[in-house]
Amino acid sequence: MEKMMAEFHRMKDFVDQSLAQYIPNREPLLNVLVESINYTLHSGGKRVRPIFCLIVGEMFGVPMERLKSLACSLEMIHTASLIMDDLPHMDDAAVRRGRPANHLVYGQDVASLASIALLTRAYEVVLSDPDLPADKKVRVVQQLADTVGLDGLVGGQFVDLKYANETLSKAVVEYIHIHKTASLFVASGATAAFIGEAEEVQVRALETYAENLGSAFQILDDLLNTEGNEQEMGKSLHSDERNYVVLHGVTESKKAVQKHIEKALGAISLFDGKNAKLIALCKMLMNRRS
Repeated sequence: MEKMMAEFHRMKDFVDQSLAQYIPNREPLLNVLVESINYTLHSGGKRVRPIFCLIVGEMFGVPMERLKSLACSLEMIHTASLIMDDLPHMDDAAVRRGRPANHLVYGQDVASLASIALLTRAYEVVLSDPDLPADKKVRVVQQLADTVGLDGLVGGQFVDLKYANETLSKAVVEYIHIHKTASLFVASGATAAFIGEAEEVQVRALETYAENLGSAFQILDDLLNTEGNEQEMGKSLHSDERNYVVLHGVTESKKAVQKHIEKALGAISLFDGKNAKLIALCKMLMNRRS
């Protein structure tokens, strides 16, 4: 496991260094906006989604350098969603990764624009990648757009805000988890697999792995949100009716995490002999305390 963690750190460092290349500032008038973007983009994120992307690419013989634009675009989308989620008219969070939320430092107007800029930049970096064939660019950007849009993060956030408290049910909570969290995990693996010329059955297996890993990740987040402490989590903690643990209790929530992990690991048995890093990623995420 120690060797795997070193590999994950290597991938994280690659993503951290690459991200800096994609947010240039050639206009002094934009200094504050770019500062706001970098404030959250470089605030100590785990880079889980790009790491997953790079692991999948490696499985299909795609070098990290060829996946640089995709890996960074995934982190930009994730960061954009965090900035937006924290806004007062969304989740109204004061702390993110142990620091004041973006809007408390730069204002709601600048934070909103930073989120939009990151979303659009994510598409730009993929479309401008000279090493990615045009047909692959189209398919990758299409999946990223689907993941962000009405049937993805935006739809999940809307249900989270407007319906979860009114229709307290397992189906609604699962909808939120799949669309707000799992969908970006799915896109991270599927797009890398597509670039790597994976067979359809292999893509489906990775999507099943990713959806269940994403769901387990979110339920664990709710458990930590309920049982953890704010200093360890690095963000504001709260329990509300959108929390899986409030709906099902701690014991059932832990069982649900285990069930999702079993499904995730079962799906990647297809890659026996090549799935060690995917298994290690599962273990790492499930052992996290923040």
